[in-house]
Amino acid sequence: ADHDAVLAYPPTMHLVAGDRSAVSAAEFSSSGRYLLYLNATPRQGDETLRNWASFRVSHLLDDDASQAHELASISGVRFLGGTGTCVSDAYVTKVGAHHFTEIACFVQGRTSASVIIGAAPTASWSSSSALLRRAIAGYQIQ
Repeated sequence: ADHDAVLAYPPTMHLVAGDRSAVSAAEFSSSGRYLLYLNATPRQGDETLRNWASFRVSHLLDDDASQAHELASISGVRFLGGTGTCVSDAYVTKVGAHHFTEIACFVQGRTSASVIIGAAPTASWSSSSALLRRAIAGYQIQ
């Protein structure tokens, strides 16, 4: 398989199964609920640095979320080997009505483009976000 990016994750997380082209790491509570989630996926659609914020919220609503809204976005974010646009958003899952907050970045490298996402339950976002931000900041793309 191509190795166009490197996902760094904290030692409290471990790799979890996901899409074939993606890599995901998570930390779970003793009851099996997500506490932290990181995912890196190659570009899969029409996402660009310019349209990323609206693309991500629309994708959530098409996919897993019954509600989703943008909290903030920033472009020109520097990554190891590339530049990104990041959006912070909040959403409610269709299954189980779980509330999550995430940072999702579309990153364009020299030879590839991909998405890095860090998510946590909204109730624990204030204590989880710094760890997820550090993991996202360490993302490396070719």
